Amino acid sequence: FEGTHAIGHTRMATESDVDIRSAHPYWAYPYNDIAVVHNGQITNYWLMRRHLERSGQRFVSNCDSELLAVYTAVNLEKGISLEESLRMSIDEIDGVFTYLVTTRNELGMAKDTMAAKPMVLYEADDLVALASEEVAIRAVLPHEIDTYDPYDEEVRVWKA
Repeated sequence: FEGTHAIGHTRMATESDVDIRSAHPYWAYPYNDIAVVHNGQITNYWLMRRHLERSGQRFVSNCDSELLAVYTAVNLEKGISLEESLRMSIDEIDGVFTYLVTTRNELGMAKDTMAAKPMVLYEADDLVALASEEVAIRAVLPHEIDTYDPYDEEVRVWKA
């Protein structure tokens, strides 16, 4: 791979349409430098979406993951840091979720208050890897690793 960071996601669609518009990662139109992958369900999705649409934001799908991308983009446009936006999302977005956000120069993660959705983290001096299952990280690294399970309401941000 080339570049400083990337995200990918293999996802079983449970709430949204099974088509390309519902595939991860999600971008927040027209903010093409913000991408999100998400595991979980946002229970106040329609309330949050209507609020963002009233402020002029556009959505291209009915997938709750897209909401996280748009929400983050709006906050970054307001000058809010990625870390603070992730912290705000834990208070303002209802449901069970774990998600990753990439921007042009940062990678961030957040877990909801119940920490019901899995995430495993491996961190070294030159690499950060996150996945729903440890086996996914082990499959791409040629050496033994120690992983960490982020706790409830945990937020982390790394600079690219």
